[in-house]
Amino acid sequence: MQFTTFLAAAAALAFGANANENVAPRDGARLAQFRIFGADGCSELNQGFYTVDSSDANACNAFTGPTVKSVILEAWEKPAADSCNLFVYTNNICTSGSLRLNLNTCSDVPPPNANWASWKIVCSSL
Repeated sequence: MQFTTFLAAAAALAFGANANENVAPRDGARLAQFRIFGADGCSELNQGFYTVDSSDANACNAFTGPTVKSVILEAWEKPAADSCNLFVYTNNICTSGSLRLNLNTCSDVPPPNANWASWKIVCSSL
């Protein structure tokens, strides 16, 4: 019994170490946090949240995985994000269907678009 417990713990440690190798490093001050949903209205099919750091500034980030139908900006870090605006887009290269997110306001994807496909934080001072 103790050997089985030891073996399970060793396997968990090994898998945990390998999982960390694929995580992109984060850098800089926290700027914002937003949550994505697979349904309109920001209440159903919660798919988790994104943290936005200064290392994300002025770069396009495509959503990967499940379809994103609505987004809510949950946190805006002051004063670090004072010169920033957070946008979502209907294409995956941050060039069409842009919408600036407002704090604590649900943003559904506008028709006839299928989903939000990317996001970008634009900061003039970073």
